[in-house]
Amino acid sequence: MLEANRHPNIEILSYSEVIEVDGYIGNFKVKVKRKSRFVDEIKCTGCGACPEVCPIYVPNYFDENLSARKCIDIAFAQAVPAIFDIARESCVECFACVDSCEEDAIDFSIQDKEIELKVGTIIVATGWDLYQGPDYGYGTFDNVVNQIELERILAPNGPTYGHLKRPSDGKRPTKVLFINCVGSRDINKNAHCSVICCNLSLKNSKLIKLEYPDSQIVCCYIDMRCAGKDYEEYYRRSREAGIIFLKGLVGKIEEDPLTKNLKVQFEPVGTDTIVEMEFHMVVLSPASLPSKGTVEIARVLNMEKSPDGFLKEFHARLDPISTKVPGIYICGSAQGQKEIDKAVSQAKGAASTAGIPMGKKEYVMELIRATPLDERCAKCYKCIESCPYSAISVNEKGILVVNIILCRGCGTCEAVCPSKAIELTYFRDDQYMALIDELLPIAD
Repeated sequence: MLEANRHPNIEILSYSEVIEVDGYIGNFKVKVKRKSRFVDEIKCTGCGACPEVCPIYVPNYFDENLSARKCIDIAFAQAVPAIFDIARESCVECFACVDSCEEDAIDFSIQDKEIELKVGTIIVATGWDLYQGPDYGYGTFDNVVNQIELERILAPNGPTYGHLKRPSDGKRPTKVLFINCVGSRDINKNAHCSVICCNLSLKNSKLIKLEYPDSQIVCCYIDMRCAGKDYEEYYRRSREAGIIFLKGLVGKIEEDPLTKNLKVQFEPVGTDTIVEMEFHMVVLSPASLPSKGTVEIARVLNMEKSPDGFLKEFHARLDPISTKVPGIYICGSAQGQKEIDKAVSQAKGAASTAGIPMGKKEYVMELIRATPLDERCAKCYKCIESCPYSAISVNEKGILVVNIILCRGCGTCEAVCPSKAIELTYFRDDQYMALIDELLPIAD
């Protein structure tokens, strides 16, 4: 991030969101809302004097609320840009931070502002969120955590400095249960597979075993899907390290109110026996879902979404980067959940694809487009409903209008129109009839 921030041709607009997009490839107008940090980004040097004097602590969102941070603080140690921000809803306005700032960078009167950018192409890379349903006591039992919370616990810069401790009492858990496919591969919740959960369970269970070899770790799963280079070998090494894998999902979890330990019941596949075990901590591998930013940007850009809620690509196999709108591309988990290597590959592909028209400074398209004929139109608007590119609309006079940039000339509208009131340029009926007459002349 630091390298990107220092690049002369890259401008990072952090703590901002896109609120409106208009135009077409080569001429997009993007309106961006820059949220106020109440800190002047130019004046702030990131010295750290302000959080030292701030008396208010708030939950640290970067640590999944497992630790606390000051009301004025930097997002995380390696944040780019290294600018402090104020959690305004928790601030008591003691102005101790203002008095401590030698650069006069803190200003509570700074307001949100909107800026407009002119861009040629757009790449959407909005990431993903975790399913956070009440399954298995998550949100109710103190020692039931998800994989991202465990990631922060095991991180050297996390709330416990990389040492495994359970949230309820800070003690080290010696018996840990991993449960895969929580909220995913379930037609009543999320039917899709989240792809990364199996390998994430392997990685984190191995990390625990490396620091604490005496740990008893059990992983319950539907199927271990460890496809990819060296992933199956990683799975084998995890089994050899003593991690127990049980096929089957947990049926019931109860918490001991005194010890906060978790009593777990499940029936391993292939047996008729209900197994009951006690664990000190349970780690859930929840479904990965489209992020809130993905849902919002889909609305702003008028983009289609696939049934799982991720952004829809132009073609799932032949063109997973482009969208129905020329000049707008998607990559990473905005398009669908994937491992890091595939996300990186797709991001490079999106950057290269967007760079082609940007480098040429032109975009050439064949104007084989739908042409409506208002005198024939019966105003049934089946063409609007059927258009896969949302290229057809009705103007204030009730006349059909075709956006020649969005239209791809697929012919769907012509096929469904009962009045033959819309045709494709260069593929009109009278053109076909003339061609047939030339090919099959009527003998005198």
